[in-house]
Amino acid sequence: MALKTIFYSVLNNKCPNCHEGDVFIGKSAYDFKTFDKLHETCEHCGHKYEKEPGFFYGAMYVSYALMVAWFVITWSLNGLIFHIDSIYYLVFLVISIIVLMPVTFRQSRLIWINFFTKYQEHGVIEHPKKKTENTDELEKN
Repeated sequence: MALKTIFYSVLNNKCPNCHEGDVFIGKSAYDFKTFDKLHETCEHCGHKYEKEPGFFYGAMYVSYALMVAWFVITWSLNGLIFHIDSIYYLVFLVISIIVLMPVTFRQSRLIWINFFTKYQEHGVIEHPKKKTENTDELEKN
């Protein structure tokens, strides 16, 4: 069950705590103005994404592991099925790394956040900021 919730959060850019709010501001990994911008907290439950300064340095290790997996998969496919010359394989590898960089960046951060946050299956208390906004509106009326 835990892997299912982690996969959901990582693949859908959702808060690991409530699965409601988005972690990244931009929807697309290829929108180069916002691909690396995160919300500070979840807009639904208020979960803080960056637990401490430098928290996401650990995501570099996850990114490294994702790239090693990509190298192993492509190298295995090339050795077993395609048999492409080494120079063409290296060109393919460099191009694929550049193309996949924004996706790998986001996925590694989402995986890293999910290492430290457990999904709250039975619901999460709504963000207090939302409650105060709603009560302010009620008081005005």
